[in-house]
Amino acid sequence: MLRIEDALQIILDRTPLLGKEEIPLTEAVGRVLRHDAKSDLDLPPFDRARMDGYALRAADAATASESNPARLKDIGEAAAGRSFDGTVEPGEAVRIMTGAPVPAGADAVQQIEVINVTDGWIEIRKAVQPGQFITPRGIEARAGDVMVKTGERISPAVAAVLASFGYARLQVSRRPRIALLSTGTELVEVSEKPGASQIRNSNTYSLAGYAESAGAEVVSSGIVRDDFAATRDAIAAGLEAADAVILSGGVSMGDYDLVKPALVELGAEIFVEKVAMHPGKPTVFAKLGDKVIFGLPGNPVSVAVSFHLFARPALMQMQGAKDIHLPRFQAYAARPVKGAPPRRSHQPGRLTIRDGRAEVEPLKWSGSSDLVAFMKADCLIVVPEDRASVAEGELVEVISLNIKQ
Repeated sequence: MLRIEDALQIILDRTPLLGKEEIPLTEAVGRVLRHDAKSDLDLPPFDRARMDGYALRAADAATASESNPARLKDIGEAAAGRSFDGTVEPGEAVRIMTGAPVPAGADAVQQIEVINVTDGWIEIRKAVQPGQFITPRGIEARAGDVMVKTGERISPAVAAVLASFGYARLQVSRRPRIALLSTGTELVEVSEKPGASQIRNSNTYSLAGYAESAGAEVVSSGIVRDDFAATRDAIAAGLEAADAVILSGGVSMGDYDLVKPALVELGAEIFVEKVAMHPGKPTVFAKLGDKVIFGLPGNPVSVAVSFHLFARPALMQMQGAKDIHLPRFQAYAARPVKGAPPRRSHQPGRLTIRDGRAEVEPLKWSGSSDLVAFMKADCLIVVPEDRASVAEGELVEVISLNIKQ
C-alpha cells in the first residue's frame, strides 16, 4: 500500500494542465484565472469621504467644542458621482456625502452629527484632526499593482475586484470534462424502486456535485453492470468524451471487480492500486494518453474521502489553481476518535466553537456505507496511521468539507 502523500504525488505528477479560454466576467465565478490582473487606476481614484458631513480645513476647527464651536461658511455640496469644482478657502466648508471626492483645499471631514446648519453657515461642536474621515487616494490599490494573481479561483469578492479594474473579459482555464461511471449490477436508477438485493445509485450524484464544486463539468454519467466488456466499453466511451473518468465501485479484489482488468485491456497504465487509508484503501489511479482515470471504492463515504484526497486536487491542478487542497487545521476532539492502524483514518465530524476554541465532534456512523451519517459531516477527522485512537480533549487534524466557490 502507498502512503497517502506518495499516492497523491504520483497522481499530481501525471495530471496535465488544461488549456485556456476567454469568457465574460459574468461567467467567471468558480473559474481559475490564467493571467495576472493589474489595477488600471488608483483606488480610490481620489481622496474620498468616509462620512456624511462637511469637508473643511482642519485648522479652522482644531479647537472646536460644545462651548466654543467653530463657525464656517457653507459654500456648496459634493455628492457621490458629483464633485465640488471650487476650492475650500479658510473659513469655508462644503457639504459632502459618503463616497464623494474631497474638494481641493479641504483636508478633513467632520460628521454631520456634531454640526449645526443655519442660514448658509455651520457650527462645528467637536475638534477636527487633519485627514479625519478621509480615505486617501490610492490607499487600496495603485495603478499597475497586481490585484489578482494567475491561479486564483474567482470568488464573488474577486469578481468585484476584477470589475473595479475594467476586466470585462478574462482568460481562464478550460473546465475539466468529467465522465462518471457507477459500477455494479445491484444498482438501479434513482427513479426506480430497488428490488431484492438492489440499491439506488447515489454515488453519481455526490460525485457530480463534488466535481462541479471543483470547477469541473460532468459531460456523461451512467450505471455499468458487472460485465467485463460493458465495463471496458463504458470506460472507453468516457475517455472519448472527457478529460477524466471517475468510477465508483469495482476496484477491489472480488470476482466482479472488473475496473482494473478493463483498464489493462484498454492499454491504460495503472499507477496507484492501494492506499494506506481508511476508508478508501482500494483507490485506483491510471492514465491513458493524456486522459486520467480514477477508480474509487463503491461505498458512499469511501467515495467521498477518496475524491477529496485525490481527485479534487487533481481537478484543481488541471485548471492551474494556486490552492488545490481543502483547508486543514487543528481542533480539540469532543469525544474519543477511533483510528485504524496501520492505515490513516478519516472519520466524519462536525465542527463547533465552544468557549472560544474549535472542537470537533466525531459522528456516530456504521461504516463506509453510512451515507445518512456522512450527510451531517462538515469535516474529516484525521487519525494518524500509528494511533488506535485520539483521546477526548486532544488536538487532532481536521480537513474542512465546507467547500467555497
